[in-house]
Amino acid sequence: MADTGPALWPVPRENAGEKSRRRRSRVRGCVRDCQCRSESPSSSAMDLLRFFCGALLAALFSGSLTAAAPTAAARTAPPTFAQREPGGDGVVFDTRFAGARLDECRADAPGEYTVVVRPENRPINDSAWFAFKVSAATARTITVRLQVEGGAMRYLPKISSDGLAWFPLPAEAYARGANAGEGILLLEVGPAPLWIAAQEMVSTERLTAWVRTLERLPYVTRGEFGRTHLGQPLQKLEIGTGAKHYVVVFGRQHPPETTGSLALMRFVETVAGNSDLARSFRREFSVLVVPLINPDGVDRGHWRHNVGGVDTNRDWGRFTQPETRAVGDEVTALAQSARLWLHLDFHSTKTDVFYTQPDTKPAKPAGFTKAWLEALQERLPAYTVKRSSTTTPTLTTSHNWAHATFGIPAITYEIGDDTDRALLQQIAGAAAEEMMKKLLALKAAEQP
Repeated sequence: MADTGPALWPVPRENAGEKSRRRRSRVRGCVRDCQCRSESPSSSAMDLLRFFCGALLAALFSGSLTAAAPTAAARTAPPTFAQREPGGDGVVFDTRFAGARLDECRADAPGEYTVVVRPENRPINDSAWFAFKVSAATARTITVRLQVEGGAMRYLPKISSDGLAWFPLPAEAYARGANAGEGILLLEVGPAPLWIAAQEMVSTERLTAWVRTLERLPYVTRGEFGRTHLGQPLQKLEIGTGAKHYVVVFGRQHPPETTGSLALMRFVETVAGNSDLARSFRREFSVLVVPLINPDGVDRGHWRHNVGGVDTNRDWGRFTQPETRAVGDEVTALAQSARLWLHLDFHSTKTDVFYTQPDTKPAKPAGFTKAWLEALQERLPAYTVKRSSTTTPTLTTSHNWAHATFGIPAITYEIGDDTDRALLQQIAGAAAEEMMKKLLALKAAEQP
């Protein structure tokens, strides 16, 4: 049985300093009882006051929003909406939380609403993210027509009563609309808010709590380095007992890809666990983990990009963005004092797949990727391990950069949007164990 790793929940309470830092980086919204608006809030406090002229409360934004995208300024925060139902008790659409996205809403008829989400800028990958809460003065059933501008409904909506435990919207409560960019949701709402999101939310707050829980282990060190566009520090974990042989793990370059975060967490927990294999591995290897490369985009509910309006996983080697530049510098500096053996970057797509270099491309250690994935397939015979080595080598992704720069196996580990979450945990744990076995064997074979 796979080692379950350290217990991670309940999440410890943040101290006042941590909460203050998180508050400064978070979008602060307000709920108003008035006609919904579709304008985008501007980046200065004065413009915000003008935008919300006549409202009861003003939205407060902290941090600089001055970074420009190559084609258009990234929308760095979703608007906040509330609308009274025309014929009676109020139905409120609320985006007062980090990671929310809702750009427009309107009441079409009593109990019927249309909401619109738009990308932060364009062109953009078709990964429409939405997240909002709905409440009503009295219990009722409402119909919400969710429209995506500039994309399709990639994700089956998830619902939650607390923002922590998430479930797919039941099939009888969801239907495709007139086109690929529309979904129709039947929602049971009442005074307690109902959360709706494209995927279960793995927020900056949750990942930070996870990092701080792992930090309690005696062989795990947490650090901060660099700054994002909005001034947030990037977090890292170093796992091990001082070995100068490293595995490098990246995560969450693309905000909606929460299944990638879930797999990364399970993978890292396994390496940091209490099994004999994990302890042996940590004596010989260390692991550098950067679990959240794009926290600004996660907090703002972006579809794909950072606040600079750039896909960070097309910026490796170019390093035009502060996030990729900081992580690239961190890994390059590490390579000057230690040997790098493997790079893994966790993402999500429509199906599970490992993007790798072809076996004919030189990498050190030689043969790792083929041996690792074959061992994983043998370990999970009922599961199909899918590998693709046809990626474009000139594409400026992290795994192309890591392979070209350091000559190591570099793999993008993609988890399907709809992969069963229990299976996801099983695969990620098994992948970590088979990785540890293969790297230990390869290192032992190199020793005279």
